[in-house]
Amino acid sequence: MKKFLVCALVVGLSFGMAARPAFATKPYGEAWTAFYLKDSNNAEFKKLGEEAKCNVCHVDKEDKKKVRNPYGVEAQKLINKNTIAPAKFKSEPDKAKAEIEAAFKKLEEVKAKDGKTFGEKIKAGQLPGGDVTGK
Repeated sequence: MKKFLVCALVVGLSFGMAARPAFATKPYGEAWTAFYLKDSNNAEFKKLGEEAKCNVCHVDKEDKKKVRNPYGVEAQKLINKNTIAPAKFKSEPDKAKAEIEAAFKKLEEVKAKDGKTFGEKIKAGQLPGGDVTGK
């Protein structure tokens, strides 16, 4: 019986550690997609954005909690769990939408390393943080 309890505990802990919750930043990505891609007439830009997904702000195959591309670094300064909590997208969707859209508009004014603003890049049909891998 003791062996059974030990095995059950080990299996239970293994499943508990393997079942990780999704990042709470999913609402931010969905908001970006709705704001920039939903009504875009640029089919190529829409395709890039849909392919990039999280890599609009993050870098593919890097720790999403620590590594962001230049757009993601600036976005984090304006949009984070302290300013626009992911839970607000459910509890106060209209308020969250207005706040995140205001942050997106501010981000459009920030200059990237190449001297163009993120807004200029988006209007030119480019992803603001790099390519579809976020590089």
